[in-house]
Amino acid sequence: MDYYGRVLVNNIVSNINPIKNIIQNKSVKGAWAYSTEIKVQCFSGDSLIRLSNGKIKYIANLKTGDEIITIDQSNIISTEMIMMLDKHISKQALFYKLITESGHEISLTEFHLIPIISSTKNQIYLAAKQIQIGDLLYVLLNDKLEYSPVINITIQTKKGYYAPLTIKGTLLVNNVLASCFAYAKNHHSAQFYMFPFRFYYKLTRLFYLNDPFNCDKSEGLHWIISIMFNFARFFRPETLLS
Repeated sequence: MDYYGRVLVNNIVSNINPIKNIIQNKSVKGAWAYSTEIKVQCFSGDSLIRLSNGKIKYIANLKTGDEIITIDQSNIISTEMIMMLDKHISKQALFYKLITESGHEISLTEFHLIPIISSTKNQIYLAAKQIQIGDLLYVLLNDKLEYSPVINITIQTKKGYYAPLTIKGTLLVNNVLASCFAYAKNHHSAQFYMFPFRFYYKLTRLFYLNDPFNCDKSEGLHWIISIMFNFARFFRPETLLS
């Protein structure tokens, strides 16, 4: 990275860090106060992710910059993992385990979004707890996109949960298409509001910063999602699931 590149990145980081410190300061009161009660959770630690090079990784081993596959307008494409929004190795959570007729399965926490094919043949995103038997999920079968109905739903307690964020806002988990977002009523709105962070990620990657959000080695809820949740809870509560 040249001198001007370092100056640019340092200026961006210096402007973001004060906000981060305010959010994480538990003594601060008001709409921006950090809340330890916020939990994104999302996917269970035994989930498998396929990389663009064909290799398989446990979700716990994903790193910023990993190129993974997802689905965009019925096409199999590559996307990058930006960061982990939430990560806990040893904490337990309740997961909705969805099993499809094709034999695919995915475990998500109750408010995590997953797309289905509606009765009008449109794609809609529902929280895991809203999924019903017969709902059609997007699955990758023999490297082709298929739709498969849910035939079984169970609620299980598992240890470890992870919430990766990708540039596209979606990813394939155990070859089942899922959103990166939880609690949001609208997947596309959540993806829109994450634009500044996608922009910052792409900018810093130009200067060869491998982990611009400093999340590969950290555990817990990332301060960025604390900002988003606290803002939504106090100013836009109608945008959140409950």
